[in-house]
Amino acid sequence: MSRSDDSASASGSASVTPETPVRTARSARAVLASGILLGVVMLAVLLTDRRHMLAANFEVYQVAAETAVAGGDFYDSAPERFPDFYYLYPPISIVPFLPFVAVGRWSGFFVHTALEVVLALALAWLIVRWIERHRALSRLDHALIAGFVVGSIHAVPSLIYGQVNLRLALLIGLGLFLLERAVATGPSTRARSQLEALAGVALAGAALLKVFPAAVGLWLLRLRAWLAVAGALATGLGGLALGAAIFGLERTRAFFFEVLLPEGDAEAFVGGLDPGVSYVTVRRPLSVLFDLEPALLSVAAAAVLLPPLAYVYAGPIETPLDRLVAAHATLLVVLVFFPSYPLYYVILFGTLVPLLYLLETPAVRVPFVGGALVANLAITGGTLEDVAAAVPSVGEPLLVVGMPVLTVATPMLVGCLSMLVGCVLYRRGRTLE
Repeated sequence: MSRSDDSASASGSASVTPETPVRTARSARAVLASGILLGVVMLAVLLTDRRHMLAANFEVYQVAAETAVAGGDFYDSAPERFPDFYYLYPPISIVPFLPFVAVGRWSGFFVHTALEVVLALALAWLIVRWIERHRALSRLDHALIAGFVVGSIHAVPSLIYGQVNLRLALLIGLGLFLLERAVATGPSTRARSQLEALAGVALAGAALLKVFPAAVGLWLLRLRAWLAVAGALATGLGGLALGAAIFGLERTRAFFFEVLLPEGDAEAFVGGLDPGVSYVTVRRPLSVLFDLEPALLSVAAAAVLLPPLAYVYAGPIETPLDRLVAAHATLLVVLVFFPSYPLYYVILFGTLVPLLYLLETPAVRVPFVGGALVANLAITGGTLEDVAAAVPSVGEPLLVVGMPVLTVATPMLVGCLSMLVGCVLYRRGRTLE
């Protein structure tokens, strides 16, 4: 398919005019610039009011690695500064942190952060390449994309805490990019087989970091990308087996039965999720509206999210934009189905940023771009409480008005659901063509 063919499929409406790409770029830049601006504000807040949390997650990883080297139970070890913080990921995921055993906390944190920034820039480069397969970008766009991926309100907390979410985002973005390249090579070629299998390996790598990205497998099944499924299964099961071989079956058993399966957050939803809890999930409004057991709450969340995803999946998925929209809808559903933290929003970067530049139909862009803008407001009840403590004259009225609203939904959740509506409207437009 030529670039002009891609543009035609991207428009999907006679209302698209020659000026549309200019307006599209402006609104995309508004989303990226606002995310970066809020990221600067977030950085200032974290380095002042929450500076005690600097390197918090990295310290957990380092202590777990030290315990692993000593032959101890790294699922039962916590840093002195954070006695309630424990390692929560598959055993094999601790291997990249083993070299940090030999260095101090702050030198290790510096190296870790530098590596995360490099990986984030690699994701930004991948996103630029993805977009420029279909339209040209200016240097300003390049800078905004890189700034958003590395320094937006969604990325900054991961860097400050020493998290691994940016490498998670890179693996997901890389997997989806390779999958798209595989489809573009045509049917039954050796290159396609290799790219598809590598896509599965990358996506499974993300799942070996934090498990929940395994649900992206829904998209592989929809595409009937069987080699990607095979690559993902081989990587996932192989990673678990290797973890058991290195650290012992007991550690693997502990991960499944003491970390993964227990519903440690279930009690938080009883009687409605507290607005001070930062989870981004459709279970928040459901827990307020209905008094459900945790298992039924999960079923209710699936009942809300799976129909729109099924609709996006329905019908032929023929163009690169069709696949990008469906992949983004999948990531949105994965993010808001589970009790996700706001800093996991970065998993959307690989599909969100290209769609900001490639979706052109006004009826689709309004809920999509509007949702992306709203999602940049990473506000929770805790945010309002911090404002009230710092500036009572402003914060206390905000608490009165904002807390009831945030009990039902956070801006990030509203933004994600609005983008999902945009994906549904895109599919409807394609169906009516």
